[in-house]
Amino acid sequence: MNPGSLDRKITIERAVITPDAMGGRSTAWAALCTAWALFKPPKMRQEIIQGGIAAIVTHEITIRSCNGVTPGCRVVEGERIYDVIGVGVIDRRYMTLICKEVDRFGD
Repeated sequence: MNPGSLDRKITIERAVITPDAMGGRSTAWAALCTAWALFKPPKMRQEIIQGGIAAIVTHEITIRSCNGVTPGCRVVEGERIYDVIGVGVIDRRYMTLICKEVDRFGD
């Protein structure tokens, strides 16, 4: 892989869950690492969810290997946030993250 193709800067974050005073828990996000990434064109598929058709868009993001990146982490690129749903290792130097973009319409 050509390292020059990693042209978008991202931050990978991990959830930090802490108990609150009411017996519940709160989730905060802490930066795990910052990396340069290659975004491949998104892929789309349709699924039936709760009786309706939903479009599922996934993104494949390639980065240099970073310890600790697992499904459940998230990728932040500017204002966009992606949930990591899968991690694949290309070789010892690079890994691919399969991500789903988080809907932020409620913000």
